[in-house]
Amino acid sequence: MHKTLNPRLQKTIWVAFARGWGVSPLVSLLAMVFCGIFAPHVLALELDEKAMAVAEQVHTGRIVCELGNVVHITPDAQNRGFFMLQMGKHRFHVSPVSTATGAIRLEDAQAGAMWLQLANKSMLMNSKLGQRMADECQSPAQVAVAEAMKKGPVFNLLDGPAPSVARK
Repeated sequence: MHKTLNPRLQKTIWVAFARGWGVSPLVSLLAMVFCGIFAPHVLALELDEKAMAVAEQVHTGRIVCELGNVVHITPDAQNRGFFMLQMGKHRFHVSPVSTATGAIRLEDAQAGAMWLQLANKSMLMNSKLGQRMADECQSPAQVAVAEAMKKGPVFNLLDGPAPSVARK
């Protein structure tokens, strides 16, 4: 059986399968496959090429924010390109979303969480409430970009492509 299913749910499904749920065994078998018992890869999440390109640019690890907040972003070991984002007691399973502006955007649409990563800072938003949960979050690479922006000349968009920020 699939290791991530709740053992109680597994038992319930097996009992229902044995009893036939009052329907044909084929329907019961299909329900079990859908639940990931015989084919756990059915539930694996896939991303398109654009989303995977965004995922490769996400800063991971401990990211310090203003007001003493800390955000932890870790790659999801079971779903390539997805991340677990945690701030305090809040946990989100986020996936990359391509944007027209080139900003790195991760979303948990169900929970309403949105992580926006720019070259010099990031922020965590609650899109359902329209509120910032954390602002001025910076990985070490973003701190370096912010310092360079303070010291260097202002970048003109008409001069060509913007300098890129390497992933930590």
